[in-house]
Amino acid sequence: MEFSKKLSQQEEHNDGSNLDLRSIVDKYLGYWKWFLLAITLSLLNTFWNLNFSRDIYEAEASIKIKDEGGADKSTLSVFQDLGMMGNSHDNIEDEIEILTSKSLVSKAIEALKFNVQFFTNKNSISKFVDDHLGFSTEFYENERYTNPPLKINFFIPDSVLYTYGSTFYIHVDSESKFTYSNADHTINKQYAFGEKLKTSFSDIIITPSVDLKSAGLIGESILVKITSIQGMTNVYVNNLTVEPISKYSNVLSLKATDTDKRKAEDFLNELVRQYNKRAVALKEELSSNTAKFVNDRLIAISEELTEIDLSAESLKKKYQLSDQASETGINMQASQELDRQKAIADAQLQKIRYMKEYVKSADNTTSIPGNILTQDNSLNEAISKYTEIQQERTRLLNLKAKEKNPAIVRLDEALKDIKDNIQLGLENLEESQQITLNSLNRQAGKINYKLNSTPTQEREYRDISRQQKIKEDLFLYLLQKREETGITLGVVDPNAIIIDPAMSGSSPTGPNRFMSYISAIILGLVVPFAILYVRDLLDTKIHTRQEVEKILNIPIIGDIPKLETKGRYLITESDNSGIAESFRILRTNLNFVLDSKIQGKTIFITSTIAHEGKSMVASNLATSLAHAGKKTLLLGMDIRAPKIEAYLDVRGEKGVTNFIINPSITVESITNPVPSNKNLFVISSGDLAPNPSELLMHPRVKELFQKVKEEYDYIIVDTAAFSMVTDTLLLSSYANSFIYIVRTNFLDKRMLQYVKSIYDDRRIPNMSILINGIDSKQGYGYGYGYGTAFEKSKRKAWWKFKKA
Repeated sequence: MEFSKKLSQQEEHNDGSNLDLRSIVDKYLGYWKWFLLAITLSLLNTFWNLNFSRDIYEAEASIKIKDEGGADKSTLSVFQDLGMMGNSHDNIEDEIEILTSKSLVSKAIEALKFNVQFFTNKNSISKFVDDHLGFSTEFYENERYTNPPLKINFFIPDSVLYTYGSTFYIHVDSESKFTYSNADHTINKQYAFGEKLKTSFSDIIITPSVDLKSAGLIGESILVKITSIQGMTNVYVNNLTVEPISKYSNVLSLKATDTDKRKAEDFLNELVRQYNKRAVALKEELSSNTAKFVNDRLIAISEELTEIDLSAESLKKKYQLSDQASETGINMQASQELDRQKAIADAQLQKIRYMKEYVKSADNTTSIPGNILTQDNSLNEAISKYTEIQQERTRLLNLKAKEKNPAIVRLDEALKDIKDNIQLGLENLEESQQITLNSLNRQAGKINYKLNSTPTQEREYRDISRQQKIKEDLFLYLLQKREETGITLGVVDPNAIIIDPAMSGSSPTGPNRFMSYISAIILGLVVPFAILYVRDLLDTKIHTRQEVEKILNIPIIGDIPKLETKGRYLITESDNSGIAESFRILRTNLNFVLDSKIQGKTIFITSTIAHEGKSMVASNLATSLAHAGKKTLLLGMDIRAPKIEAYLDVRGEKGVTNFIINPSITVESITNPVPSNKNLFVISSGDLAPNPSELLMHPRVKELFQKVKEEYDYIIVDTAAFSMVTDTLLLSSYANSFIYIVRTNFLDKRMLQYVKSIYDDRRIPNMSILINGIDSKQGYGYGYGYGTAFEKSKRKAWWKFKKA
């Protein structure tokens, strides 16, 4: 039929669309009040937070890290003579870690005394809320860092004060008196400036540091906030950024944020100063350790050299030897050259052994000098790292840390590992040097064999001379290094060169009020949307006609609006409500579904499950057809749970079941006219039967349908739910059309697949869908309920208030 084809084409078009954007927008626009409420609350929350937030300023400085790094080149150049150390270049990432370390940041905070803050000028909103609404926000906008109004003397050591956190208020009553209040205002007591007062953590004396009258502070309150150094350090570490200006650059950019421009600048400048101070201290300690080691060795070698000189003097006196060489020749020259090389090799070996013994006997408190030996890169880095960790261990011990403190234990383990690496490097170098010396000894042995004729006294003197030469060379070498170390101690320079001192912009970098309000609006949209979206994901019910159209490719013959009142509803002939209009449209649409030439048009009303409105639809559709002058029969074939009698208030003594069971009963005897409608008749389902399915297969059922088809224009059949029993399927052959009811907000979406299978398998004839319970607020229903002009005039706009 033409109407059915048009409906099918429309359904196919809708089914081919993956996403109906307009329907989604319309669905969420139905909840516009919730979106408006969420946006309003979000904007109010943002307004509140912004008014209780201080402006943030960013300061920036730039420094260059020197190439020599944490240890001075001249100090460690001693080790380069034996090839154990090369040039040292700082790892920029390591320096960044040092600059952002909590230990360095805490030193800067302690030096600047950031832990004590003064705030004035209470926020107007905070003042209103606190004074009139009973809250206690106590928000003061301005920090008085550059020119603090008060000076506080604490009667506890700084090391103890640095661990405390407290807040109190000072109300300036006059130039000589003030009122002290604790954080919760449970203590309010007046004192004179300079008078000692007791607090929860210390006795203090408060004196003004500015002219209170000219500063306009008389009658005002000052918030004093004391923060622990640890808490303050965590804040500044999080607000500190250190990064190189380019990938391979030694120039670092330092950025810090604070509520006061000058405070952020002072912090960065002090941080760089503390960094340089630390680097200088490390270099000075390394140079001092080296100087001490050199002096100790000079004393020992001086004593050994004196003994050798005395031995040489005694030998010369004993054998009356001159200072000139006793022999010449090629062998002697070769012997002398070998002796010289052996002396150098032996001196180097002894220096290595001295260093090895010193490292072996050193404990975690003994510094390892870095200016005696070796040119090995790894030993250079190991000794520098050893000294740095040893300094950190000493600092922790000075802070009263115990030997068993986990941090001390970890540092001891690191010192042991580095010390083992140094010892291993020295052993390897000693082994290499010993091999060189052994080779020289073998060569000297050959020369000495050729000189076997040399007098014994000459050989003895040569041995003493060799020892003397070794000691002299080592003595002169250490004298030279002592002078170099002394020079180094006098010219130790910092590790960082300041390129640009800290500077901050004139405008605050945060909070960004515009973006905050934009974010608040977005949040106000996202939160209700997310809630509705999640609700829709969890909701498996059918709600709209579009949802049915997307799943089913079945003609939709109409939709019935949701009943606004509880109870059974039956339309009347003068009824102009939306529901009455929907049944009139349904009545009209039946003309396009059914062939006009059919005598006794039989329409079955069914649904997937019970309580979807079959009996209500059947009763009202039959009534609507009767109002149109059609002789209509409402036939109750739901013999398991009959309900149509309650709608029409017509109850016959006998019904369908009685007709089937008793052959003597005629159709006329079970047919009951409806008093209020001359064209409407009802045949009720009759008595409840124990075997409904078998009963509906009886030949008398066919006889019933044949007779009523001859008598009536329309037969509306109320049947049982399709998925629950087989009753409706047994009767389907008598139907000219099936109206399959889908109730919104009730039927599960997954059940529509069952409906689809019924249609695809053609299990029932001429099937069409009727959607029941459509929400008229969503705009569906083809404009039902136009009503009369009088009814329209009685309606009021939602935004108009009733008159008192």
